[in-house]
Amino acid sequence: MRPRYDAPSKRMLIGFTFDGNYVKQSLGESFSLAATRSWQISRDTVKAIARIFYSSKARNDVSGVVGSYEVTQQSFGFDTTQALLVLGIISLSLAVVNLFPFLPLDGGHIFWAVAEKIRGRPIPFSVMERASAIGFILVVTLFVIGLSNDIGRLRGEGFGVR
Repeated sequence: MRPRYDAPSKRMLIGFTFDGNYVKQSLGESFSLAATRSWQISRDTVKAIARIFYSSKARNDVSGVVGSYEVTQQSFGFDTTQALLVLGIISLSLAVVNLFPFLPLDGGHIFWAVAEKIRGRPIPFSVMERASAIGFILVVTLFVIGLSNDIGRLRGEGFGVR
């Protein structure tokens, strides 16, 4: 590590420091803000996935693993806070998708466990197997759309991180 002179602060710097715009809030205000923002992201994730079935623009907005990696990497180049926000949004969106009530997703396992509990006896495996085909097709469709969009972005205009 070497110290460097920082003209705006008129001092030598070594190492790192946290810099940001901190807003003093109560615990209740912070919790309310986090819950509101998490709900907005969750709602927007569900809406975006529903739109891919009837809107070509929405299909073009889907990104896969490659796109998520690229956007996160480019965000770290601009601002660490922005990059952590991107990682949080990706993580929450994946959690929401994972709770969809289709096998092989976790939401599918929860759905069938609750259905068996309500029904009072096991649901035939053949029924679950046929229903899981829907979930599998959904997951593969999202993956293919995201990957093809990512390949197109790598070849063309990029990921548009600002």
